[in-house]
Amino acid sequence: MTGSLESFLDNILADPLAQVSASGNPVGYVGFDIPLELMMVPGWHFCHLPWQKGRKTPQADRWLESAFPGWAASILEDWIDGVFDGFGRVVFTRGDDASQRLYYYISELQRRKILGGPKPLLYDIAKISRNTSLSHCRLAIQKLMNGLDMPDTDLEEAIIDANARRGLYGMLDLHRMGPGRLYEKISRAGLYRDNFYELSRAELPVAQRTPRVLLTGSVPPDETLHLATEAAGWNVVSELHQLSLSRFGPPVDTDFADPLQALAQHYNTCPWSPRAFGDRGARLRHELSRTQADAVVLWLTRTDEALAWHVIRQRQVLEEMSVPALVLTDRSWEGDDGAAEQITDFLQELAS
Repeated sequence: MTGSLESFLDNILADPLAQVSASGNPVGYVGFDIPLELMMVPGWHFCHLPWQKGRKTPQADRWLESAFPGWAASILEDWIDGVFDGFGRVVFTRGDDASQRLYYYISELQRRKILGGPKPLLYDIAKISRNTSLSHCRLAIQKLMNGLDMPDTDLEEAIIDANARRGLYGMLDLHRMGPGRLYEKISRAGLYRDNFYELSRAELPVAQRTPRVLLTGSVPPDETLHLATEAAGWNVVSELHQLSLSRFGPPVDTDFADPLQALAQHYNTCPWSPRAFGDRGARLRHELSRTQADAVVLWLTRTDEALAWHVIRQRQVLEEMSVPALVLTDRSWEGDDGAAEQITDFLQELAS
């Protein structure tokens, strides 16, 4: 059944936009902290704009500086080519610096009549733990719903549905078995459609008796780093990045006196965002203790500047816990700089 589940996920990843044309109200989004609850409102289909690793982007390169990650250039190239014209609107989150900058570039190109396509919307999330930020989050969610012409009458049911997904993804993450690449695909395929019912009925693989790796840092574009780990006879048992299966956090409070306030409270404190505050070293320590990982791979792309500030603290934690680690910073998002080979070599040497 592992092969059957993986084939199901591979089919989604091979054609991420397959359900867009069949949807009556498709909404695109860019960034991983768009409220899950809005994706649960009946009658809407949310789909992250897909990226293509390794594609040529001659048109996007006319407008984007090299500081943009490869996924942004890929998305803009497809936007220029009309690939996303099936969406009425596309939501960009300010929780990711590249996402918000891409929003402004696309908005300006549209203003100058250089670019067509969907209407871009900006979702502005605040992460500081204080009342003004909480109020800002509430207003941002309400503003986003208004921009989508989405009624708030379905929020209570949407919160219940979203909590069911949090429970499923949390269970999958907590009781991971089988190859790590499978869980990477589960998380990535969930960007393009809701796979709750298929996953809840899937037969998961048996546990693997292999050395365990924790992968942290930037979000890889695909399963290449997982495959490099498996090529060495090891297995990724957890990801500490903003596309991890645990990114939706704990259940949202279902005291529906004020569902919008409950959402604001949840997303103001949810730690899965480059702009989130908190001790990433402490989070690494906790995840190492939980997973009992035998080694860590910290992979950071050169465009993830916000995450780079936490590397020193994470190194301290790794030294204190005596966990062997391969730290790969300033790397290419495309993975064309030998990172996969370095991971395989590092893990094979550890095992020898």
